Amino acid sequence: MSTQTVSLENFEEIYNNTYNQVLKYIVCKCSNIEDINDLVQETYMELYKTLQRKSCLALENVTNYVIGIAKKQISKYYGLFYKYKDMREDFINDEEIDASADIDIEASIIQKMDAEKVWKYVKEKKMISVKVFFLYYVSELKISQIAKELNLTETNTKSILYRMIKDIRKNIKIEGDIDV
Repeated sequence: MSTQTVSLENFEEIYNNTYNQVLKYIVCKCSNIEDINDLVQETYMELYKTLQRKSCLALENVTNYVIGIAKKQISKYYGLFYKYKDMREDFINDEEIDASADIDIEASIIQKMDAEKVWKYVKEKKMISVKVFFLYYVSELKISQIAKELNLTETNTKSILYRMIKDIRKNIKIEGDIDV
């Protein structure tokens, strides 16, 4: 296998080329879906710091190297998380809404509220269901890829996803739905 030299100058390229696989790895390995963003951020911060310390790295597989960092970050995160869980703080990211004239702000807010309502409901389900839902809708993986990543059969993966969708439709009232 050929060795690739990476440096801080091509960090953005490394990030773009490895992000989807690293995200998929973290989703499959995490214990709490709320932790995904923190773990991804910590992984790439550690890569950035490593590239800052060392002028360049000679790697056979950059993606495997970044996934190795993610694996260490997951171990470190959950070790610290469970050790100091009473000290953990939750931060809420407030997103700014672009108030340009051609956007229907009311529809945008309703859509965001509906998405938040669905996501809150989904997070309360079994972790395997949350992972399947996240990988399908957020990471946009195919059912066959999700099955492979989570060591499930495709039939089982479809069943989990479709049961989740049916459950959401049954239990969540979305703005604009027609009452039957």
